[in-house]
Amino acid sequence: MRWDWEDRKPHGLSKKFQNREMLWLWCKLEASGYSLDANRVSDVTSRANHLIASIADNETVGSLREYQDKCFSSRLDDSEFKWINQSDYRLLYWLLEMISGYYPDVVPIASIVTSFDQSVLAPKERIKLIFDLNDIPFKLKKEAMLYLRQTWSTLIEVDPSFDWVNKQDEDQCRWLVDEIIKSDFSSFISPDLRFPVDNEERLLLVFNALDRSRYPLKFKKSLLGELKTKWSRRERKTSAEKMQWNITVKPATQQYIKELAKNKKMSMGEMIDSIVAEEMERRR
Repeated sequence: MRWDWEDRKPHGLSKKFQNREMLWLWCKLEASGYSLDANRVSDVTSRANHLIASIADNETVGSLREYQDKCFSSRLDDSEFKWINQSDYRLLYWLLEMISGYYPDVVPIASIVTSFDQSVLAPKERIKLIFDLNDIPFKLKKEAMLYLRQTWSTLIEVDPSFDWVNKQDEDQCRWLVDEIIKSDFSSFISPDLRFPVDNEERLLLVFNALDRSRYPLKFKKSLLGELKTKWSRRERKTSAEKMQWNITVKPATQQYIKELAKNKKMSMGEMIDSIVAEEMERRR
């Protein structure tokens, strides 16, 4: 993909100088005294156009080439970041924690302060920027990235032990959060995640606690095995407490309940229970 602003880049910046590099240049010029509009950062095109206009009368071909040489001198190639799935919220959250100063003893990368809020950037873009702005030697960046990849590969070995968890089941996800909070993993929950509002955040809390704990894989699997057994007992008890009840409804109502149940991966009975529970909660 090619951007319109790439044809307007000033001499001194080559074709290799693209989105990632322009963001790095923004931060470097800002640190040197440039007054740039932070509201432009979140949009690639607006950011690039604003930066191009700002340097037009202030930088020479020589000075821009110096910036470019410095940019490429100690940065990791894009291929080093390919393993990072930008749709994996759990991975992105873990990585940002690891390279934001939480674990300086194992990852010699730390977040750099900028005048704009870096959370407006896409997580993967933010991760690249943190690596790019760190002035540590190239070799240490390579080692840090390798360590992160190897560690993540080990952390996800616990994932098969979650095969019994249904991320669409709100009752189960709420229960799982309560159990983690009562377990040995409670102290490892990130403060930012302690008040989840949906199932995605509830499961992120659970995974985050396990990922941050540094407990052995065997210990994590043991806990999840116990929780699986406990949940099964709970489900059997709940099922035993239910009763058969035949009711007459319109065909359209039956079809609507069936569609709702399918979307939430529930039985029709569970869907009716859920609807009634929500109505009772609303009236309180």
